[in-house]
Amino acid sequence: MCLFPSFLVRHLLLLISAIVHKHKVCTGSIGAEYVLMQSSYMGGLLLVDLTKGSTKMLPPSRDWIEYFIGGSGYASRALYEIVDFAAAPLSPNAPLIFMSGPLTGTGAPCSGRGVFCGRSPLTGFWGESNLGGHLGAELKSAGLDGIIIIGRSPSPCVLVVSDGHAEIEPAQAVWGLETADAQAELKKQFGRSEIACIGPAGENIVRFSGIVHRERIAARCGLGATMGHKRLKAIVVWGNRPVELHNPEAFMDLIRTESRRLQNENKTLSDEGTPMYVDRAMLHNDMPVKYFQLPEFDVSNLNSHALSSFITGSTACHACPIACGKRLSVPDRALEGCAAPEFQTIAAFGTGLLLSDIRDVSHLNHMCNQLGLDTISTGSTIAFATYLSSQGVADFDLEWGEIGKIQAAIEAIAHRTGIGVELAEGAQKLGMKYDSEEDTLHVKGMEVPNHDPRAFAGMAVAYAVASRGASHTEADAYAVDMDVEFPELGIVAGDRLSDSKRGVMTARIQDVRAFYDSLILCHFATFSSEVLVKMLEYATGISLSPQQVLEYGSRAVTMKRLFNLRCGLTPEADRLPPRLLQPLKGGLTGGFVPDLARQVHEYYEYRGWDFCSGRPTSDTLESLKLDAFKE
Repeated sequence: MCLFPSFLVRHLLLLISAIVHKHKVCTGSIGAEYVLMQSSYMGGLLLVDLTKGSTKMLPPSRDWIEYFIGGSGYASRALYEIVDFAAAPLSPNAPLIFMSGPLTGTGAPCSGRGVFCGRSPLTGFWGESNLGGHLGAELKSAGLDGIIIIGRSPSPCVLVVSDGHAEIEPAQAVWGLETADAQAELKKQFGRSEIACIGPAGENIVRFSGIVHRERIAARCGLGATMGHKRLKAIVVWGNRPVELHNPEAFMDLIRTESRRLQNENKTLSDEGTPMYVDRAMLHNDMPVKYFQLPEFDVSNLNSHALSSFITGSTACHACPIACGKRLSVPDRALEGCAAPEFQTIAAFGTGLLLSDIRDVSHLNHMCNQLGLDTISTGSTIAFATYLSSQGVADFDLEWGEIGKIQAAIEAIAHRTGIGVELAEGAQKLGMKYDSEEDTLHVKGMEVPNHDPRAFAGMAVAYAVASRGASHTEADAYAVDMDVEFPELGIVAGDRLSDSKRGVMTARIQDVRAFYDSLILCHFATFSSEVLVKMLEYATGISLSPQQVLEYGSRAVTMKRLFNLRCGLTPEADRLPPRLLQPLKGGLTGGFVPDLARQVHEYYEYRGWDFCSGRPTSDTLESLKLDAFKE
């Protein structure tokens, strides 16, 4: 049984003192009081116990802020402390954390994000899912840096947070509703607010269900299933508290300059959204076709030009000068003012399942948003089931390019009916059941996203070692090779079809992204390391050198590795599916196959991880000030 976290109890008295003195407080592990005067930290964490129906306000740990900053970095340290690793990921006391970062709500460009973290119901390992929109900023306005949710409600409920207050309300009126209807009903009940909710997929504990805010979704890792298991339909947040800055004048001068620069440098992304990459991806053989079996597919009716006929406007996350989100209307698919599909979704349902009409992909995207499903895992799992059917291994009544059957499969998954009973468990379990594990495209249990390591070599080690399983955002090596560089940190573009230095380069970009995810910032925002640390200093007073971006990122990556080791991870899990280590027939990559063993060896060596156990060495832990985790 998971005991109530002792460190949370220990800090409660200090919080009461802070409220009395009207200060924002953090505490160190030795209990020393630290008052954050003029800082963008709000100084409050909300602890929610759904079993008891109780809520408590707690201060964050000073040490954890000092070494992990916020976002998923801070969450990794907190979860290591409070997770019962002997229990199942969907045990009643399995914690779910929603965190902001020190830049959230400050107006820093592209800072309108938050992150859900917990043990993934899909993989059993580290779970992390980033969310755009306005929820993170609203959480700060409500006086909180984060929410820690434990326990399981006896009946469906909604967590309502407003200006330092929290209540657990009944959710019978919205349980069973799709995400748009649920959010609309909750806004009628509670008024102006920002909402994160699950759809029927989360309620039915689909292992790759997500958490939806507006039409944005924290999609990967299946944390919607965690909410569903807790019978938590939604989190409703509103507030009016200002987010303070350590040096307001310097901060505002800097972000004005950076906002203008980002707006000028991202005009194509602003105009077209992520579908801008469709044509280039196909040119590079970086857009998987037919479950990664073919190199090419006609995308003339799937690209941004095809989509542009239906676009009605743009949407932006909080404080975003780019506005890459698009809205569309497709009358003959009954879509009006809906979110347009992103690149990953176009690849998952379009080229991945051999659908060639952007209208069909848009319809499936809308279905997944309303049902609360990760489009990457949904598309990949359906593609795998279609592959098994085509090989005569199973009979799921699925065919490539058959929109009606794909649509029916999505509904079945979300409601766990028919073939959805099996598919809702994810591709890994499907492969195990049908003795087809070698053909299953997953890493550590999470379905592979839609970038091909045979097109960008660095994605091989990026997928293999990622904390949460196959992830294209933990280390976007493909973007580095398309000139998203940090030269001052030794991160520069190389030959995309070469293994040279891929282990080191991927580790460095992984560290940078872990730093981004601690602040929290959108990865589309191309800041130099100097600007990153200046924004942090002007917001909080925490002063770092540009080179320390790698140090702090590495600490977060290492903490997540330690978490996974406690979950039972071994080095054998740092692998790729066999299919991705076989040459593509045709295409423009010349049959290139990444040398994964070489890349992983170089990565381990750079990280200071033991080759036999996969564990960070004592020297590595000491250098990262993680001495407490030495064996």
